[in-house]
Amino acid sequence: MAAQIVTTILGFFLLVLVLRRFFWRAILNVLDERRARIEAHLREAARRQEEAERLQQELATRLTVIDEEARAKIQQAIQEGRRMAAEVQEDARAKAEQILAKSKETIELGLAKAKVTLRDELADLTAEAIHRLLRERLDEKTDHRLIASILEELSSSARSQSSGG
Repeated sequence: MAAQIVTTILGFFLLVLVLRRFFWRAILNVLDERRARIEAHLREAARRQEEAERLQQELATRLTVIDEEARAKIQQAIQEGRRMAAEVQEDARAKAEQILAKSKETIELGLAKAKVTLRDELADLTAEAIHRLLRERLDEKTDHRLIASILEELSSSARSQSSGG
């Protein structure tokens, strides 16, 4: 049993010497290559991570700028809308004032025409009444009858004109 252990140990050392002599460098080279590949991958991953962080920072900056521009444009549009609304209100107010002024002028002109027409008709009727009175001046009873007739004509004439015109 001890001889078997010594043989196993000697076999192991012999194996190590053979491996060291023929395969050790190859194994170390493979391990070195693998370590270099892993380090390269880690460096690439770190570079990509930094690039991603840089791009994310750029994106955040761009989004902030875009947001500020959008807010500025919205504010500008709101101000433009208010300005346009004020212009529309002012135009409407001016047009309403013009319409009101024209309506007042039309009413005043119509009223002036009506007064002139009424005055002329009153003058004509008065002249007619005086003419009839002078022509038919016979007695007091006839005068009263004539005046009542004239007043009735005036009343019916005024009614027909107010309903017709």
